[in-house]
Amino acid sequence: MVRVAATVAAVGLLWGCASQGDRDSSADSGGGAGPDAGAGTAEVAPAPAGEGASGAGGGAPLALATDPRALAAARDVVRTGEVRLTVDDVGDAAADVRALASDHGGFVADDQTRAADREADITLRIPADRFEDVRAAVADLGHVERETVKAEDVTAQVVDVDSRVASLQASVERVRGLLAQSGNVSDLALVEGELASREAELESLLGQQRVLADQVALGTLTVHLGEEARSTPADGAPGFRDGLHGGWVVLVGTGRVATAAAGFALPFLVPAALALVAVRWWRRRRTPPGAAAVPPR
Repeated sequence: MVRVAATVAAVGLLWGCASQGDRDSSADSGGGAGPDAGAGTAEVAPAPAGEGASGAGGGAPLALATDPRALAAARDVVRTGEVRLTVDDVGDAAADVRALASDHGGFVADDQTRAADREADITLRIPADRFEDVRAAVADLGHVERETVKAEDVTAQVVDVDSRVASLQASVERVRGLLAQSGNVSDLALVEGELASREAELESLLGQQRVLADQVALGTLTVHLGEEARSTPADGAPGFRDGLHGGWVVLVGTGRVATAAAGFALPFLVPAALALVAVRWWRRRRTPPGAAAVPPR
């Protein structure tokens, strides 16, 4: 048991050192892959003709280091964009946007159409190499009110995650080898606990790797479509129907005001009526019966 525990501790220590080394190396690779690094590699003097022809792949690294297009193609970039358009008909424009996504190998990730407001919001996922073509084609469908495009270089993040995944996979394999060598229950429980922890971390890293790969492979374009406000011009002086409509509106408004006033006064009228009845009854009680029969002189 002591030997297995010591072996697990040693593997954990080696894994921690390897993880730190992967982070440092990925940070160095991410920092050296920026624009400054690209400019530095472009200044490297070309190798002699004999050296470049002697090796099977001698010319490929040099071409990659000196060709800006090759450097750009080797980067991992996440592309997102938003286009707000004013169109003549939202339904027709929305159908055109969906067709553009399908024709360029993409798909509609989200589609919200509000017929009452004559508006639509459509989110497209487009292959990275077709992103600019689709964005330009969408902009031609109407009048562009606003357009934003964002490109984020995630090469360093991709390299870091890939390196950590490779190191953790190797560590998991080593712990699985120790699991086969465990001789008793206590050793087995110790190794299984370490293996479960590392497998959970590996699954998390693999999820990050898949998300990054999806974001790099497919750009996200959000399209907002709307129609211009339609105004009806006045045809001339108001006619009989306009006057009738206006009078009806005033009548209905007056009736509502009168009803509201009656409802407001009703709580005060009931006590006032009761008070008036009580005063008249009291006055009748105070007046003698014969006094009312004597005529005035």
